[in-house]
Amino acid sequence: MWLTVVGCSGSAPSADSGCSCYLVEADGFRLVLDTGSGSAGPLQRYVAPADVDLVVLSHAHSDHWVDLTQLWYLRERSSDRPLEVVGPSDLPEFVYAEAETMHARRATAEPFCAGPLTIRQAAVPHGECWATRVGDVLCYTADSEPCTALDELADGCRVVLAEASGFDAAGPLRGHLTAGDAGRLARRSGAELLVLTHLRAWQEAPALLAEAAAIADCPVVLAAPGLCVAL
Repeated sequence: MWLTVVGCSGSAPSADSGCSCYLVEADGFRLVLDTGSGSAGPLQRYVAPADVDLVVLSHAHSDHWVDLTQLWYLRERSSDRPLEVVGPSDLPEFVYAEAETMHARRATAEPFCAGPLTIRQAAVPHGECWATRVGDVLCYTADSEPCTALDELADGCRVVLAEASGFDAAGPLRGHLTAGDAGRLARRSGAELLVLTHLRAWQEAPALLAEAAAIADCPVVLAAPGLCVAL
């Protein structure tokens, strides 16, 4: 099983990366976590639109979902198989209305199976936002401040893919994790690897890495487009 970072920029695309988008591959099944702005083009480097089996969207902020429309457009021209989507209830209604070419359902806390994967989601504080766990190998925080639901979802997970949207020195961030928060989450979860993502172009990524690494008790790396991690 593999995790590939497609886009890792937070809030807006950077010169080097689109926004949040991650590909998980297992036994020929292809799961895409988020399709943030600027991600649909680079995603095609790693998977053809026709070969995407499921898209899971964390929340309805444009840096996490808006390129679904581009992926859907490309998919319609290369496959007659509907695009399967799981997302928050506040996505634009057309996402749930396109029954012929897109099968979308609203996220819940009930675990479900997708191909060889068992997927569990938890509501976290960032409007309506869903963090996602894939088996026991990956926990994606999406956007969230520290909370019990996120701790429970990440517990025992091998790899934590966590946003790092600022520094501890700025004080608690409403609806977001600092790099220090990400490090503490990884330490509490017993993770073997922490991958920092949602990296904002105006912040110093090496300093975010240093803050998280000083706290986590596992290796910590910065997400970057094309980064592949064996799960």
